[in-house]
Amino acid sequence: MPAPLTETFLRDFSTRWLAAWNSHDTEQVLALLHPDVRWEDTVFWTGVIEGREGVRAYVERIWEVMPDVAFDDVQTFTSPGDGRALCLFRQYGHGPAKLAPDATFSTYGCDIFLGFADGLLSSYLAQYEITEMMRQLGVLPAREGRIGGAYLLSLLHRSPANAG
Repeated sequence: MPAPLTETFLRDFSTRWLAAWNSHDTEQVLALLHPDVRWEDTVFWTGVIEGREGVRAYVERIWEVMPDVAFDDVQTFTSPGDGRALCLFRQYGHGPAKLAPDATFSTYGCDIFLGFADGLLSSYLAQYEITEMMRQLGVLPAREGRIGGAYLLSLLHRSPANAG
């Protein structure tokens, strides 16, 4: 059984993680991942990705649709005994070229590090606010006082001609 990770390791990993993403260098991001990583970001991607090479397509797609996206650390929360950490970040940049290249967004999210093997991230979960990002880019309408699911359900009743 591997030794528990330290708070120092988890905080350092979070720093290196954000630096790799801000480098916009796919190889720097992949270098932090275990070859058998389990990657879950079903906000952006269509399903769970298994393996480092599967993550490559995901990372390169992000650079393609948001070439100037950047991430600032807000706070890293650690659980060394469990070998887990959560990196709360602010992401910002311009909209995708095909969608809203002149519009900007600034939202918050979390990179959740669920497991490590051999000093590399082996299990990952992403959570972030894509609906707010889309509102800021002018693709989704204002909430107009609607809360939670009521807002999302209101989007189903919009015709393509009214799709902002």
